Amino acid sequence: MSERRVFVDYIARTEGDGAIDIIIGPNGEIKKARWEVWEPPRFFEAFLIGRKYDEIPEIVQRICGICPHGHHLAAVKAVERAMGVKVSQQTKLLRELLHYGDWIQSLTLHIYCLAVPDYLGYESVLAMAGDEDLLPVVKQALALKRLGNDMSVVIQGNEIQNRTSVVGGFTSVPSGSDLKKLQERLKKAKEFAIGTVKLAAKVASQSPYSELERKCEHVALNNEERYPINEGRLASTEGLDVPDWEYPEWILEKHVPGCTCLHAVIKGRDSFMVGPLARVNNNFDQLSDDAKAAAKEVGFSVPSFNPFNSIIARSLETMQAIDAAIALIDELGEPKYEEPKYEIKAGEGYAITEAARGICCHGGKIDKDGVCQAWDIVAPTSRNVYNLEKDFEYFVPKLLDLSDEELTLKCEMMIRNYDPCQSCATHSIKVNLHREG
Repeated sequence: MSERRVFVDYIARTEGDGAIDIIIGPNGEIKKARWEVWEPPRFFEAFLIGRKYDEIPEIVQRICGICPHGHHLAAVKAVERAMGVKVSQQTKLLRELLHYGDWIQSLTLHIYCLAVPDYLGYESVLAMAGDEDLLPVVKQALALKRLGNDMSVVIQGNEIQNRTSVVGGFTSVPSGSDLKKLQERLKKAKEFAIGTVKLAAKVASQSPYSELERKCEHVALNNEERYPINEGRLASTEGLDVPDWEYPEWILEKHVPGCTCLHAVIKGRDSFMVGPLARVNNNFDQLSDDAKAAAKEVGFSVPSFNPFNSIIARSLETMQAIDAAIALIDELGEPKYEEPKYEIKAGEGYAITEAARGICCHGGKIDKDGVCQAWDIVAPTSRNVYNLEKDFEYFVPKLLDLSDEELTLKCEMMIRNYDPCQSCATHSIKVNLHREG
């Protein structure tokens, strides 16, 4: 038996250029399994130095057009911690509602445009929409994504980069009547969200990889009072439980050859996974009642260490986002404008939010004049790079009976389980597979 090589040279929906390169030895052993990212550094951390504190959240939200609020809100919280700024309960609720809009559009986009076509055997969502039986489903999915974007417009005035969320609060707030209109649309979306859970569970269970599991540490924010999106402690399925601002002490990174993304490990341990499956594993009890009921109905239980079940976790979180948003609008009532008030102080602060793809980490130092002296940014995908390589090392030897074409597709699906984001530009995946020898 000769060597086989799986080479994925352009990864869809990634922040930059990269490749997966897997070489399988004659006896089925993995000789190489690496995510080789060659995109040059984007220097966000570097050009934040010398900027004023209030510019930091404005700039970092431009890192990603799919989850801008995850970056923005993590940076806002880090600045506020550095300067000792306290915000009102209304501000916290508005930020949570804003971020859930991000989740709704991002999770829906991934489920229907990236994952489901794979499971149903379609080349893309466009091909799927060509099936007259599935066209209504695609339309409903796009309408749900539209609702997530509209939530952002109502709360902060823009679909992507925000206009009103700032350090200390908001420069303007939405009206109660506009929020109620969103709430009615969210209530109508519930039925489709329940159907999405059923569809996700069906395609995952019918997959020949429904029994494949690799136990690894799953890391997410944890909040005993509500499902974590902006607030919580850094926790894991292996017992990690520390304040989120201590992430630089517990998540260690190192450079590896051929990759401009760092490899991350938990201090004293190994690789780990972040994202929807990690969040659900760590916070199942905090899901909405309807989301937990849907999970029970489709037979999903935690902990789950099958990365192919990420599609189920995303569908449950879509329900969670809708239910939480409905409740938040009731809790907010008629928001009142509150002028952001604080003093500029020197300090150091770090914070984490849960972007749709996983923990989004920001933090650094600000001097007495409010000028940034150092800043750290770690996107979710950077946390998953090393763990994805571990997945290949474990799963690929179990799939060697597949043809080259089938094996390549399954490698792509493993990549898509993580919904990797590096360039934020959507591209098609181009795959080359070579047999050596």
